[in-house]
Amino acid sequence: VSPSLNLTYDEMTVQSSASSSLKKQAGSFTDLAFNYGLTSDKRNNRFMPTDGYVSSFNQEFPVYADSGYIKNAYRFSKYNSFGPNIIGAFKINVAAINSLGDEDIRLSKRLKVSSRSLRGFKAGKVGPKDGKEYVGGNYSSVANLETNLPNFFPESTNIDLGLFLDVGNLWGVDYDSSIDNSNNIRSTVGTNLNWTSPMGPMSFVLSQNLQKASTDVTETFNFRLGTTF
Repeated sequence: VSPSLNLTYDEMTVQSSASSSLKKQAGSFTDLAFNYGLTSDKRNNRFMPTDGYVSSFNQEFPVYADSGYIKNAYRFSKYNSFGPNIIGAFKINVAAINSLGDEDIRLSKRLKVSSRSLRGFKAGKVGPKDGKEYVGGNYSSVANLETNLPNFFPESTNIDLGLFLDVGNLWGVDYDSSIDNSNNIRSTVGTNLNWTSPMGPMSFVLSQNLQKASTDVTETFNFRLGTTF
């Protein structure tokens, strides 16, 4: 169980070319929010697990806020070993944020989809778009199927090969439903190399999009520090 209090201050400005809907969200906002998480971690290892699962639920709501909201999120990851050479993982991540009154969810609170969980897409360039701006959604969902092949390369290289299928969606614009044309399933297949280097774990991702919205910005290669398996 992990309770916490978060104090945030946002000062939002918009350009003159922004839509009238975005201009209405300009201003200063102060939030004091209570957040708690419930987690059950039965993995056999936090780094590159081969068995077990981790399940977590998080909820956030304001103690004081200029506009009330409630945010719910659930994550689940299950790992299983299929012999010494194949490790499989199944993951889901769903979230929703909704207003508690007549006020809309402002831009800084709206949901995004991480490029670590929905690979093959530029970070922050997925989902509802208001003019030229990606404004996030009220709802998000991502599912992942992954396999890790730890013995594909010689052990001395410290490299693991993985294959993945990512499927996700980001949708919902409460402040202007007329612009939400992004309720489309996105999906990507690809491969990733996890290298345990002297500087720490590194991940190289090569992907191919299967489905996307017309407004999404995609990428076929990505490099990051750390691993997501």
